[in-house]
Amino acid sequence: MARFVLRVVAILLLPTLVAAVTACGSAANVNGGFATDVAATKVEVQTDPSGALRWDKTAYETTAGDVTFVVTNTSGQGHDFSVQGNGINVTSGTFRDNAPHNFTIKGLKAGSYTIVCTLPGHKEAGMIAKLTVK
Repeated sequence: MARFVLRVVAILLLPTLVAAVTACGSAANVNGGFATDVAATKVEVQTDPSGALRWDKTAYETTAGDVTFVVTNTSGQGHDFSVQGNGINVTSGTFRDNAPHNFTIKGLKAGSYTIVCTLPGHKEAGMIAKLTVK
């Protein structure tokens, strides 16, 4: 009888468990871990237009809160966009086009972060910048 009750409970709870796990997995993987909405505070970031493996600046600055990074790949080769540090580690998927991509972090706290392309060899070649959030 106990086995029967456990099976019934398991059958009844399985859809709820699957939905919860699926929702968590989806939220974590949306836009590479970035939020999909666009915040009022924006930081413009571009790849170096000369095609060198670096960002257009070595340092960026913004204010704490919800921040959207508007990232444009002007180089023609694949890159990703990652913000790391101070408890944050989010990375976009690879993008090649010359269109702006919005990557939002909600509740970005004051502190120092790193903006980096995590594709093999890109960081080592210099595709890394400092982000200061005040």
